[in-house]
Amino acid sequence: INKQMKNITLLGIAITLSMFGCEKSSTKKVQDANENIVEAKEKITKAENELYEVTKDEAEAAKTKQISDWNHFRNESDSSIATMENTLKIIEVKIEKSGQKGKQKLKKDYTVFKSDLATLKEKLEQKNIAFKEDIRKFDNTVSEKNKSFIKEFKHNMDELEKAIEDLFKDNVK
Repeated sequence: INKQMKNITLLGIAITLSMFGCEKSSTKKVQDANENIVEAKEKITKAENELYEVTKDEAEAAKTKQISDWNHFRNESDSSIATMENTLKIIEVKIEKSGQKGKQKLKKDYTVFKSDLATLKEKLEQKNIAFKEDIRKFDNTVSEKNKSFIKEFKHNMDELEKAIEDLFKDNVK
């Protein structure tokens, strides 16, 4: 019995020691896992911050490009409008110097062209105001709206310019 008690006691001690050893091992594993979670969260936060900065930089670059493109378009348009205004002034002088034959039609066409040009100037000015507002709250739609406006505006300017040139060529000599 003494020997059995001794064996049972030794077995109890061995089991107790192994339990403490396992508990320490489990605690260490839990600590390691918690450290890994904290480290992973830090990496995710860092990656999110880097992504935000890259996205912000890309948005700023896109905004800068839109401003540059708009300013280029605006300068070209202003130049074309000034050229057409000068051409209309020349036509007006030539109309006044021309004979009575066809003068009324030329004046009528001249007035229509002058009005069309004024309308285009006003559209450009209104779009310029809208662009300045859009660029403050910049998003992807700004680019698409500008492309659409620029395409339509250039088309209208080209048609008006051709009509003015045709009037000048065909009717004023």
